[in-house]
Amino acid sequence: MRSNRLAQAVVFGGLMFFAASHAPGLFGESATNEGVGLAGKTPPRKRSPLLDYKFTNELGQAVSISDFHGQALAITFFFTRCPMPEFCPRLSKNFQEASRKLSASSEGFTNWHFLSITFDPVIDTPAVLKAYAERYEYDPRHWSFLTGPEDKIREFARLSGVKADPDNGLINHNFRTLIIDATNHLQMVFPMGGDLSEAIVSEMRKAGAVARPRSREAITTIPAK
Repeated sequence: MRSNRLAQAVVFGGLMFFAASHAPGLFGESATNEGVGLAGKTPPRKRSPLLDYKFTNELGQAVSISDFHGQALAITFFFTRCPMPEFCPRLSKNFQEASRKLSASSEGFTNWHFLSITFDPVIDTPAVLKAYAERYEYDPRHWSFLTGPEDKIREFARLSGVKADPDNGLINHNFRTLIIDATNHLQMVFPMGGDLSEAIVSEMRKAGAVARPRSREAITTIPAK
């Protein structure tokens, strides 16, 4: 999603980050520019009920986003049949590499969790997700793979800025990796693929240290190409 109201740019690890006046609507932020006032602010919006919805993880357990309150979250979207190495496999590899780095940290940072959400729930059953997760040497204490009803997945993805459409038996989609702070507020949006592991680690450490709700001006995003 490209914002036409961008402020302060920050360079990190060769990537350009921009302060955004709005962000996906899942966490109570506006998904569009509509309603943005002269000061670049909008009235607070209600968080989506989907944050409390019980999806199903790779172990067959009921899990909601709200269950992870108090932890830094990274959320991305994928499907297990994706044949493009730089698409879903790269997103999963980002989480794999970031997991290793966070787990090996000597800083005592443990309140973090990764969520990989499939937008192919008919195929990606909990058993399929578990087999896929094991290929990436996942630790279920810090990484979950979620599935659920198609309508719930579709709405969750839409509110996160993800577009996914059937394409010759596969799924054509864009990229979104969201970083959510420990108070369940959106901190960062990465609207691209590629190697993001270092950036994810850095943002997760910051997100885990947040102890109070952040203002809209504190949310950052990178313009999608």
